This record gives sequence, C-alpha cells and structure tokens, in this order.
Amino acid sequence: MPKLPRSAAARLRDRFFRTKWLVMLVAAAVLVFFGRTTDMRSLTQSALVIGLGIDVSEDAFVVSTLSVVVSGGTGGTSTQSFAVHSAEGATLSEGLDKISQKMGLLVSLSHCNVLVLSKEAFEIDGAELFSPLVVSYSLPEQAAVTATEAPPSDVLAARTGTTVASTYLVQSSLIQNLGGDGLTFVTVKDYLADTLSRSGSVNLPLIDVAEAEHPPEGQDGKTEGVAELTMGRNLVVFEGGSFVIEEELAQVTTMLVRNKVLGRLSVQTPAGDRFEFRVLNASPSVEADGMSVHAALDVTVSFMEAQGASAEGKLSPSSEAVRAAADDAADMLKERILACHRLSLETGADFLHLEEAVYRKAGYHLPKGCLDDIAFDCSVTVKVKEAG
Repeated sequence: MPKLPRSAAARLRDRFFRTKWLVMLVAAAVLVFFGRTTDMRSLTQSALVIGLGIDVSEDAFVVSTLSVVVSGGTGGTSTQSFAVHSAEGATLSEGLDKISQKMGLLVSLSHCNVLVLSKEAFEIDGAELFSPLVVSYSLPEQAAVTATEAPPSDVLAARTGTTVASTYLVQSSLIQNLGGDGLTFVTVKDYLADTLSRSGSVNLPLIDVAEAEHPPEGQDGKTEGVAELTMGRNLVVFEGGSFVIEEELAQVTTMLVRNKVLGRLSVQTPAGDRFEFRVLNASPSVEADGMSVHAALDVTVSFMEAQGASAEGKLSPSSEAVRAAADDAADMLKERILACHRLSLETGADFLHLEEAVYRKAGYHLPKGCLDDIAFDCSVTVKVKEAG
C-alpha cells in the first residue's frame, strides 16, 4: 500500500479529531436535552415499596404494599414513615395501579426486598406471577420469597417490638439465620429456577404471626397490637400443590438443598442429656448412579452448652461426651433425612431434588414422574470444631 504524503496524513488526522469532537458534542447535547425533559420524580413523589404481599381471592389478586413514604420537613430536612395499602385487581398491575391512586404516589418495586405470598398465590405459575413484576415494576431478582398462612397484609402491617419495619426484620432474620434452625433464603431467581427444574419443587420459609406475649410498652403507654413474626417451618411448593413441614424436617431439608446454612443444632442423648451446638457449615453432596442416589451431609459445629449428668465438670470440644453427642446428632439428622424422603414419596413432591440429580446424569432419557423408582440412601457426619 503506498504511503500517504505527510500533508494528506495530517488532513486525515484533523478530520478524525473533528468528527470525534462532533460526536461527543452531539451526545452531550442529547443527554442535556433528555435530562431536562425527562420527568425525574423526587423521593417525595414516589412510594418506595420495601415489602409486597400477594393473595388470591376467587376472581382477583389482593395486592398489598409496605412503603416508605418520604415527606419534606422544616429546615430542608425530610422524614419517613411506613404505610400499608391493599387493593384488588384482575391482574397484579391493576392492583398496584389502584394503590398508586390511593397514595397519590408512583409505586416503585426497585427497593422491594421481601415478598410475602399466601399459599393460594403459589398455585399460579411462577413465571406468570413474577415476570410482570420484574419487567414492568423493576422487582429485584434477589428479593426474598416467603410464604404465610395469614393474610399477607397482616405480615406487612405487623408492628413488632423493634422500630424497624416488618420486612426489614424478616430480611435480617433470613440473611443472618436468626431463626436459629437454618432458615432457607429463597430469592425470586431461586424460586423460578427450582420450579422450572426437573424436580419442580421449592422449600420456602413460612412466616407465622402471633400476638407478642410480653410486648414492650411504647411512649404512649400502650402495648396492644404488637406482633411476633417467627420463621422455622417451611412451605413446600410443587406441581401438585403445597404443604407445610415442621421445624425439624425443615432444618435438615435446608441443610441438604441449600448451601451456607447456619443455625442451631440441638440433640438429646440416649441418657437424656441435652447438648447444644452451633452449625458453622453444612456441606451437602448428592450423587446419582443410574436410578440410585446417595446424599452425604458433612456438618461442622461448635459446642455451646450441655445440660444433664454429662455436663457435670468442665466440658470442651474434645471431651468424649461432646464427641459422642455429635455422633448422636449425626444419627438424628440421618433419620430426619430419611423421614423427609418418606414424606416426599407420600406426597409426590420431590423437595429433596432427587429427580434433578438423576436427570443431570441420564438427561432426556429419564422418564417423568419417576420419583418412586429412585433408590435413596444417605450418610451424615457431624464434626466438632476445636476452639480457636
């Protein structure tokens, strides 16, 4: 290729830079124009939804929102308050639009961190339920999905003994495992992935609402209306419906299906002594060999305390009584896993995800509805971590 004369190269370079600066100038003008003409609503014009409740009546959705309402104060300061609103609609969008009309504010789900659904709401296909919320209302895919047997609006409106909103309390409990027994944290993304998987089943934390036994006294001296939100049970959702599993089976199910499970592990020895451990890590492994599945669960715990005859004297993580109690805990967890498997066969809900494990090996050749044909066994080890 012939070399351009120096003057021609200089003209080409000048033309390039002129074009570059022209493009940048046009882009800047466009941004300034749209920045001035686009309706950028301030916080005082928006209702920031931090909790969303969904229930289903005979022919409509009942949508509830827990919102942070920011209002202007004196001296350039702003204050915030929490408000719960509910509305019925043939679609979720209609319900949310009605709430916007009630509040006179634009509803935004971009800050929603917890969804509370009734058992009936889970009868609707997950993609149909969540897609419009994610696409049209910017619902985060990492929002936690929870269930309740009470009206979802009651959970959102619950006045707890703390100053935080109910959904903040739920989110904190799920993230930090404050329930004590290994709560399961299921996001919108997790829910869709589990329900669309071969097993088609998902375990969700179930929120129970009860009146506080010893409510704190407020500044006005009133103690009525204070509620306690507890999470320990799970709701299993599958193609055939849903059912509740109690805390003991919910804990071991969470250990086997979810990673990074913490919580408390309590065991009573054959001698009647009770030992308390704190779960530091639970590492599940599910391997399929043909139509047989073996589940292995390795749990690392720290020793907390013991009550009973074996607790006499000073106990340490290396004490024989503590090691024996850890072995008893392993046997207990194994029995609970086998009880979960029996419940899975009785209900037809593959909430241990055994079909998914076989499907990863067998692929499309695996017939549907083969849960009864899968042989299952398991092993559990509980290791006590030395202090430090």
